[in-house]
Amino acid sequence: MAVQKFLEREFIDYEIRHFYRDEVDRFFREDVKEDDLIFIHSSGDFGDLYTDWHPVRKRIIDAFPENRVVQLPVSVYYQSPATFETDKIFFSGRRNLLILCRTLKSAKLLSNNFGCRVEFFPDFAFYLKPDFPDVERKGVLGVFRCDAESSFRRRVPRKLLRRPIKRFVNFLLDIDHRKRVHRLFHDCFIRDVQVSDVDITDENRERIVFDCLRFYRGFKKVLTDRFHACVFSYLTDTPFSVFEGKIPQKTCVNPFLDYDSYFQRFRDLVLSDDSCSLNDNFRSKKNEVFDAILSRRSVRKWNSEPVELNKINQILEAGAYAPSAANLQATKFRVLSHADYIKFVCNHTSPWFQRSFPNRVILVLYDKSKLPCETWTERFVWQDTACAMQNMMLVAESLGLKTCWASVNPKQEKNIKNFFGIPKRFVLACMLFLGYSDIQVSLKSRHQGRQIARNVGAVIT
Repeated sequence: MAVQKFLEREFIDYEIRHFYRDEVDRFFREDVKEDDLIFIHSSGDFGDLYTDWHPVRKRIIDAFPENRVVQLPVSVYYQSPATFETDKIFFSGRRNLLILCRTLKSAKLLSNNFGCRVEFFPDFAFYLKPDFPDVERKGVLGVFRCDAESSFRRRVPRKLLRRPIKRFVNFLLDIDHRKRVHRLFHDCFIRDVQVSDVDITDENRERIVFDCLRFYRGFKKVLTDRFHACVFSYLTDTPFSVFEGKIPQKTCVNPFLDYDSYFQRFRDLVLSDDSCSLNDNFRSKKNEVFDAILSRRSVRKWNSEPVELNKINQILEAGAYAPSAANLQATKFRVLSHADYIKFVCNHTSPWFQRSFPNRVILVLYDKSKLPCETWTERFVWQDTACAMQNMMLVAESLGLKTCWASVNPKQEKNIKNFFGIPKRFVLACMLFLGYSDIQVSLKSRHQGRQIARNVGAVIT
């Protein structure tokens, strides 16, 4: 409702048409011109927690590469690293795509990993400015999820809440005790997670929304783990307390944010050709080594262009010159260039490497027979091979190649070593996948908010 009101006001020079989710096939049959704007509705299902709509979203983006496509504010959550890596490849290089995220945390996650325009932007529900008369407020409203995103499993941990609230919430979670809740708390309301018990249509939408807002307006306080309960509370000037759920950013609502300033710049944001940036203040690049450090990103999709032999030799030389604990020089390399060998290796590591094969693979091995007798020196295996990998990745980046660090579990290591006849004394520590790629990666910060501690005694994790 808020999105429609906003677009009708701010995009008066456009004809606005909307399609429901079950009408998406009809949308694909529309005669879409290249100068048409496409807005994908807000939702809380960007990622893989709910799998119904995200593939359709990607289908829309894929079908209209020449149109400006705007994903209206979403909550972002990924459970599977493999799915996240797949989406990094899919969304990379989408120059006409703008993804808006409801929270800074989600925006930074996508901005740092997706090679497309990403911005923080508040949900359009905050565009509504209902005007209600003052009413006498009574009691506390609890609005809690009872699905996979619930803040509480079955019982609230003892230390989490003060006893009266803990007792109240525990009763609320237990369906068998709902009648008992009514007997103990006469002003307690227990509602389903849905706003309405009837189907919402274009004709009744506004009435249902404002009925819900008036309902919230009657309470002194709201306790919730739901994003929309926070929104309704904000719109009705009702104080609210949030219980952090499975996806904390879904209840991240800042009541002090200047929402008007965001809505005023929305049209310019959509029609601008400039890349949006959340972290514009990058460190200055000091030299070629530092340039490679700042620009290197892991890539998992390569094209078929062959890698020149002289570049492979430079990369191997960089690996050979890596630090070596006790100067044991036990790190060894094996280069794979045959397509069948590369395919075999890719099929014996993480699933996302099975979608696109690199042009070269370098096996990074460590000869354990060179280790001293002390058991603690086994850490040399990982220290030395990691140094070699980093050297090779940075040189590859400086030569215009894209790389990815690949690991293997013990079973995969055994299969690969048996296939290539590698003696048992060698540890297959990791593998370097490399080649040329058309992927446009984001060069924004990878720090993810972690801090550097200086001159302190405590351990920072």
